[in-house]
Amino acid sequence: MSRRRKKGHGGHESHERWLITYADLITLLMIFFVVMYAMSSIDQSKFDSLSVSMNKALNPNNKVQIDSMGNTGIISKTTKEGEKDAKDDKTQLGATEAEKEQQRLDDLKAKVEKFIHDNNLAGQINVIDTERGVQITLNDTALFESGSATLKVEAQRILGGMAPFLQIVPNEIAVEGHTDNVPINNARFPSNWELSATRAINVLHDIESKGVPAKRLHAVGYADTMPLGPNDTAKNRSSNRRVNLIVLREHKAESISPIDKEHVIQP
Repeated sequence: MSRRRKKGHGGHESHERWLITYADLITLLMIFFVVMYAMSSIDQSKFDSLSVSMNKALNPNNKVQIDSMGNTGIISKTTKEGEKDAKDDKTQLGATEAEKEQQRLDDLKAKVEKFIHDNNLAGQINVIDTERGVQITLNDTALFESGSATLKVEAQRILGGMAPFLQIVPNEIAVEGHTDNVPINNARFPSNWELSATRAINVLHDIESKGVPAKRLHAVGYADTMPLGPNDTAKNRSSNRRVNLIVLREHKAESISPIDKEHVIQP
């Protein structure tokens, strides 16, 4: 007698497996939009938040290295834009500082002009605004005896009157000595180089003693190499014998040459 087998029931068939796939898809979409949102505006706090979210969503045991995204095109573009903005800000700041400096130099020039006018020194001192800075030119007759580098008493008074103007500006000051082309050869000054340099140094020491900081000063002698005019007349030679006090610009230094040749005529 045969036995009839009972139909066994297989495992319970699940009709909800699609929910797992759906949940995975939603999770991935959420991660995608979070990444896109964070990358749209680079911010450290957003990156930190994104890292935490991705770690939780993907695998709590694996840390997502958000820093590695720094080489993506979007971040590189943002970095370049940030660098450009920084350069623009620096340029704007430089322009503002240059304007402030120009105002200081204009004020200095005005004060020196007033000093010259009030003391009837128009024939002995001249002041101009050059590319290098404000240049105060003192004729040698106002400063020294012929062939000498010792400052006259009147010269010390003149420099003392201008020293307060030079103290209030922070710029460096170049003291430059010049001579004519008449040779000199004595025990103290073997040539015009020594004469021009010593005259510049003595003027430097004098304004330093009157309160202009030494760290802002330097002196140089040019002998007869940079004349204002040809040394063919006594008047021209007198003009070439001079000491320049140049209050140097701090900005646009790359465009400044050692000597402002715009005001120099080669013989």
